[in-house]
Amino acid sequence: MKYTFEKLNKENFSKYYDYLSLATALEPEIMCSTDINKEELYERLDDELTKRSTSILAMYEDKVVGRVEYHFYSCFQDGYRICYVDWVYVLPENRNKGIAKNLFNEMTIDCVKHNIDEIRLIRSTNKNANDFYESFKSAKICELPFFIQHLY
Repeated sequence: MKYTFEKLNKENFSKYYDYLSLATALEPEIMCSTDINKEELYERLDDELTKRSTSILAMYEDKVVGRVEYHFYSCFQDGYRICYVDWVYVLPENRNKGIAKNLFNEMTIDCVKHNIDEIRLIRSTNKNANDFYESFKSAKICELPFFIQHLY
């Protein structure tokens, strides 16, 4: 199977929306929100904060089958540069075909281009997710405490 990868933009937004709608219908329990408004999402592409994140889409036969979303940040004091993965998801019928790994590879190319030191994410803890994360030779799985304060 031949997969291609492209960054989310206004031209491929409708394909992304179809993918998101399908993912939400198939696995609503793991999606961040089941209330997806096409117009609001499209407008969000012009939001300055949203523009700081990158979404790479995995395409197969002109359809989106997976996505990774990430952003870069750095620590002023020591200059350490980090890529934070906000989201990685592959449609169930396309799993175990190397798509998520290839999405990470595409993201890593972007990281290297921007001199990023490290990739971080809050990971899922199910078996499939752990198997995926453990497949990275230079990675480590951590159990870290988090502080979360909702503002709204």
